[in-house]
Amino acid sequence: MKVLHAEVVAQALRMLELLDRDYPGARDALAADAWSELEAWDGLQLRLVPDSQTDERCSVAGGYVHTTMPPTLSVTDSLSTGRRSFTALHDPPFLWDQQRRFVMRAELDAAFFHLYGIDRDGDRDEAERYFTEAEQLAGGLGETLERAKIWQTRAELLLCDGDASRAQELATSALETFTLSRTRYDITHTRVTLSRAALASGHERLAVQQGALARSAVQVMGYGLLCVLYPEDVFDLAGRIDGALTAYACGDALGVPWENAPMGATPSQIEQLPAREVWPRGATSDDTALTMLVAHHLADRDGDGDPAAFLADLAEQEAAIRGLGPTTTAAIERFRRGDEAADSSGRATNGAAMHALPIGWVLPHDQAERRRQVTIAMSRATHAHPAALVAACVMATCASWALEGASPSLLLEAAANEAREAAQPVTTEARLAEMLTQVSAGTWEPPASGISLDPYETVAAVLWCATRATSLRSGLMNAVQLGGDTDTVAALVGGLMGCKLTAEQVRAELPWHRLVVLPEPESAIAETAVALATARAIQSM
Repeated sequence: MKVLHAEVVAQALRMLELLDRDYPGARDALAADAWSELEAWDGLQLRLVPDSQTDERCSVAGGYVHTTMPPTLSVTDSLSTGRRSFTALHDPPFLWDQQRRFVMRAELDAAFFHLYGIDRDGDRDEAERYFTEAEQLAGGLGETLERAKIWQTRAELLLCDGDASRAQELATSALETFTLSRTRYDITHTRVTLSRAALASGHERLAVQQGALARSAVQVMGYGLLCVLYPEDVFDLAGRIDGALTAYACGDALGVPWENAPMGATPSQIEQLPAREVWPRGATSDDTALTMLVAHHLADRDGDGDPAAFLADLAEQEAAIRGLGPTTTAAIERFRRGDEAADSSGRATNGAAMHALPIGWVLPHDQAERRRQVTIAMSRATHAHPAALVAACVMATCASWALEGASPSLLLEAAANEAREAAQPVTTEARLAEMLTQVSAGTWEPPASGISLDPYETVAAVLWCATRATSLRSGLMNAVQLGGDTDTVAALVGGLMGCKLTAEQVRAELPWHRLVVLPEPESAIAETAVALATARAIQSM
């Protein structure tokens, strides 16, 4: 029997809505002790019966009688208290073949085992016996999909028991079957399980890969139940991009007053965000303005960059952007004169790296070649020096991997790999890759005089801060205390570390966030984040 899983999820969510409407507070009570809660309902009567009066082939034994007033739920008296509650919650009548009924009940039980946390030893042993029998029966009936669903459920149970290696094997087998059958919800659900098992087994790259595909599917298809079941794994991509943009702006504002200022300011002084020269208190610089411009540009084009159109937008908004650097200003002038390309012979600066993060947010982490092409094309519009292009490619790569929750070690590995790969098409040396290897090994040290505009030095400093800090607040503080180009370094650190937070969480972690003057309303930033996340998810699928 084939089931349209999207409809099942929608129906389940609707049932929960009705439950909350008609029985406020009952959801938590049912989760805690379903049997006791249901006994108190006037519209239902519960009855314990001997095993002989229930389905002898089903370990979750019970029945539903709708002809009585009120309807009756019958549950075998041999079950434990937890299993009685479990049965009472899921036991509507089945009218088809008894063997198939048993297999399909196993599929339903998968969700309930997870939802209601069956973790006592007796229940776990019973569950293992139950699913073993169901798997054998499904195989005998030729029910390959049902068998795969049982594999996926057993993988979840093995994860709970700490056997991540075996869980990964079963989840992989289930995913292969679901992929052949093209059952999208099952594919997505199993990718989540495989991601969790791979991470627990020490295979983080596989975990990131499968988790990213699952999150993209949820973003597009709307499998809301998975967000409820696995909130730490199936997080909202748009919410994370919103958090990253917010953290970027906060880092920029934190660093603006201290750019090239004498070093030695205390944390309390730094977090006052004082006014300085032409910069009012809490102001963001051209870093945030250009990053938002790139974000809007990519959101409007589903991730495709148009360098000429970007330059046209930049030239139109030039007067409103305070603090534009000489390289960007020169590129705008060339564009107005009709020149086709930026000059690559001048000094290499960090301007391209500074606004490359949105490229990584909109393009999936596993589309390295396309991300590199878009980054180089967009960066050349303003910064054509090979070193600037390599640095921008590395920052875009880091943004893409950070959004999927990559650990500091994996982030540095991806960055070093990209530094080597990006150096080839722009025909330059792989010096940045060597610097990032030093950052990973803990041997790189920031210059005592502060971080310069050199793109490689900037990227090394950003990753040095972002991969060592234990919190966003400390990461931003470390970036500013390095001195030099404090606004760019702190902004990029915020953009990477903010990928693991929502905008609300960013604001909660930064007590001084109210001092920041955002370039756009929070709602507008959130809308841009949704557009970027949707484009990323569609391209990933």
